[in-house]
Amino acid sequence: MMKNIFNIMSAASFAGVLFMISMLVYVNITKAGREERNKQYIQSIVDKAVLEQIVERMPLQTGKVAK
Repeated sequence: MMKNIFNIMSAASFAGVLFMISMLVYVNITKAGREERNKQYIQSIVDKAVLEQIVERMPLQTGKVAK
């Protein structure tokens, strides 16, 4: 009886280790793609923020410069 429990727990542990290794490999393989998407997203947010600030700071009309 104890030997069966030991064998079941050993198999479960082995399966868990295989799962963890496979997840580690998957994460490292897909890392470059995730970084590129994040970089593009951040760049689009920065571009929008800069454009909004430029529009806000520009005067509506130009005129004489006060001395």
